[in-house]
Amino acid sequence: MSNAAIFTDQTKCGNKGLSFDPRTKILLLIELDILLFLGRSLAYETSVFLFCTLILLVGGQNRTALKCAGMFLLFVLTEQLIQPYLANAFVSFVHFIVVVVRKVLPAFMLAKWLVATTEVSAFAAAMWKCQIPQSAIVTTSVIFRCFPTISEEWRAIQTAMKMRGIEFNLKNMVRRPSETIVYILVPLFISALNISDELAAAALCRGLDNPGTHTCMTQIRFRWYDIAFLLVVAFALVVICALNIGGYSL
Repeated sequence: MSNAAIFTDQTKCGNKGLSFDPRTKILLLIELDILLFLGRSLAYETSVFLFCTLILLVGGQNRTALKCAGMFLLFVLTEQLIQPYLANAFVSFVHFIVVVVRKVLPAFMLAKWLVATTEVSAFAAAMWKCQIPQSAIVTTSVIFRCFPTISEEWRAIQTAMKMRGIEFNLKNMVRRPSETIVYILVPLFISALNISDELAAAALCRGLDNPGTHTCMTQIRFRWYDIAFLLVVAFALVVICALNIGGYSL
């Protein structure tokens, strides 16, 4: 059996910034997720968020970076405004939601950047280089491609239901919850099941289960900016861990 060739063109992702290695993106996502929960102050969270915004900007995701920056600013302002009224149970619940969403927003940004700027074939090629087991590569490749496909399916269902006056929004969820769930969420779940089966079959047809050596037209290697960002985040992680062990809370 001939070796399976994995073809990829990272410019198809719409990435006009630096083209990071898929392994760099995964490592940055893991390390920055850890950093997020090593500090509690607003200044610390803002610093991590700004660094994640910088990654998105140099990675070509300017629109996502600006949207998330606006959301982060809105959450900070909301927290400051409702701070004096935390005695109220409802306000306290809103405060909890705002803090939690703001906390995980940088992780969401990096995850979206990873999916939006990485072709599945490039991701699979990087995993082969890391000697990841074949079963794990096939599974993660299907999951990796599943999110954009489900997003497209969601938009199609939204368009079809909007023509019937059953758009998915807060008003319909309150006034007609059963119809909204039946006509929107149920088709989405069924589509997700079908999509997972189709993507798994497509992955096998493209040779992901081939035990031979896989090749890729895109050169999978670390560049100077991959190493620079990884070193900066690793250094920050070591320093923050050392400060926490020494009893200095950020």
